[in-house]
Amino acid sequence: MKLFKFIVPLFLCFFIFSCSGGVSSPAGFSLQDIQGNTVSLSDFKGKVVFVDFWASWCPPCRQSIPSVENLQAMYKDNPDVVFIGININEDKDTIDRFVKEQGITYKILMADEKVLKNYKIRSVPVFFILDRQGNVRNKHMGYMPGLEAQWNQDIKLLLEK
Repeated sequence: MKLFKFIVPLFLCFFIFSCSGGVSSPAGFSLQDIQGNTVSLSDFKGKVVFVDFWASWCPPCRQSIPSVENLQAMYKDNPDVVFIGININEDKDTIDRFVKEQGITYKILMADEKVLKNYKIRSVPVFFILDRQGNVRNKHMGYMPGLEAQWNQDIKLLLEK
């Protein structure tokens, strides 16, 4: 009986953990970048995609952007990895000014209501790591220094597949 009490919770934890990290696939998106071009998630089929939902008024977003930029720099010569920032609810001029101030070099898109709903964005920053088929493989809500090591590990694992 004691063994049963131990195994059932362990099994449930394993099941819940494996399901939470499982493949999910919000609808793809087509959004405008800050140059006015339309960019679709399907443009990156076959690549590992790192997506950062952010806003310039958000202190944790401001803190995370240099880490995203550093990670992007590590992979800049790898054609199988793409970094995308998706700004929520700010106008093009504000985004443009912020991108220049921060020296952001990865692609910046402007969110619409549909992408916010499909990705269930309720706060920022939120980071998604998508596999080569566009499926969400990991989601990180919020930011704290050191999280970039986990992002890097997530990317490396998907590149090995």
